[in-house]
Amino acid sequence: MRNRISIILATFLVVLMAAGCPGGKGPGGIGKGGLPDKPDVPGGGVPGGLGGSSGMVDPNTCGNYAASEAGKRFKAFLSALVEMQKTTEETVKVVKQSCIIIGKEIGMIPADLEGETKEVCAKVYGEIDKMKKVAIKGQAALKVKYKPAVCKVDVQASAKVAAECEGKASADVKATCKGKCGGKCNGKCKGKAGTGGNAGQCDGECEGTCEGECHGHADVNASAQCKGEASAKASLDMKCEPAELDISLDAKLVVDKAKAEQLVKGLKAGIPEVLSIKARLEPLKYAAQNLVAAAGELKDMGPKFINSFKDQAMCISGQVAAGVKAATSIQANVSVSVEVSASASGSVGAGG
Repeated sequence: MRNRISIILATFLVVLMAAGCPGGKGPGGIGKGGLPDKPDVPGGGVPGGLGGSSGMVDPNTCGNYAASEAGKRFKAFLSALVEMQKTTEETVKVVKQSCIIIGKEIGMIPADLEGETKEVCAKVYGEIDKMKKVAIKGQAALKVKYKPAVCKVDVQASAKVAAECEGKASADVKATCKGKCGGKCNGKCKGKAGTGGNAGQCDGECEGTCEGECHGHADVNASAQCKGEASAKASLDMKCEPAELDISLDAKLVVDKAKAEQLVKGLKAGIPEVLSIKARLEPLKYAAQNLVAAAGELKDMGPKFINSFKDQAMCISGQVAAGVKAATSIQANVSVSVEVSASASGSVGAGG
């Protein structure tokens, strides 16, 4: 009887608390245990709430923080982080899948193809090296026809993004091509096809402003957050032509024909995708560096930046912390992809 009374009283108290506590599922409501409840948007989109407490970057939380210039730049930066994290995670997945494809083709057991990307790919390329030693007489046995992937970023588009972030005109933001300029060079062009000077056509390195496509990355003269956003957008919007790869065997240098053919089959199945990704990595790497630098600057500013948002300060603090974490993750994803693409290039002797 006493137990039944206790259960009834406990149920009554729960109902009473639910009725008396504000929120439920409403904005800024308090859920069970006195903790903020979890709406669809991390942090609840609540002005001054615990936005970012989930550890996730969310540009749409923290209420109307983007009404100020500082808030507008910060939101653009957070949006760039979200897109870059998604892209670099997808890139790592493709890299890992290419390694798994190769591993299956060369006869590796399923257990060796499980784990993190770096671990799986290291085992696969280690197995490739072992197979080469027993199947062929050196790298020369692989007759490789290789056309590198080509990626281009738009320098003017980068300048426009940075200018909008800074609240300036595009002409006021200097943007340069770090790499080969494929367009007009307002300056000195280092290239056989280049005339340079006075908007001359260039097909080489441009010491000045490149008006056109850039084979490399675009650099803008802007604040850390705007530079991070501009370089991220440039890397996400770049246009790429995939790599082309064909591999055959020099019969005179084959020791074990069956193993050699199995090796070639595996390389042809998985390497082209990684070599295509390789061309995308320079702009992605540059963008990752800029995002890490911007996140670090915001963290170092501490209360000076966070408290400028007044009621949203707690939420902004959570987003700054989430931004640092996301930028670090982005850089790690890019680093793994760079490492694996180097192994892929080495496995077929493709240095381009």
